[in-house]
Amino acid sequence: MRVFLDTNIILDLLLERDGYETSAQLFQLRDEGKIELCVSILTMVNAAFVYKNSVGQNAVIPNLKYLSTIVDVLPMNDDTLQKSLYLSGKDFEDILQYICAVQNNCDVVITRNTKDFKINKGLKQPPSSIRVLTPDEFIIQTGS
Repeated sequence: MRVFLDTNIILDLLLERDGYETSAQLFQLRDEGKIELCVSILTMVNAAFVYKNSVGQNAVIPNLKYLSTIVDVLPMNDDTLQKSLYLSGKDFEDILQYICAVQNNCDVVITRNTKDFKINKGLKQPPSSIRVLTPDEFIIQTGS
């Protein structure tokens, strides 16, 4: 199962924010070979920016290097952008993330902000439907 992680999940782990333990369980499932974890290149950029402002420049690159060895970093391109521009939703960045997940055959998006992924009210329907769950919901639904 390909599991797409939203930026807030990565930041939970990097910054050990409230609730990060559940997000850490996703990485345990990955270590057990039960799921494949994916993030977009946009997640890496956004995480680097927020992380640098929180802990300083010296920790950013080593941690992102390590992260990039355990997740599949997915590309975004003009097609991702064009498809996203024809959808509407609360947060354009989340629309981009969703389209990236669809384009890369992910099975589920994991985020702490599921309400921001309600994007099917746009000028046209999303090209596919992927479940959007919180880490807790995913853990419960998979029985892990």
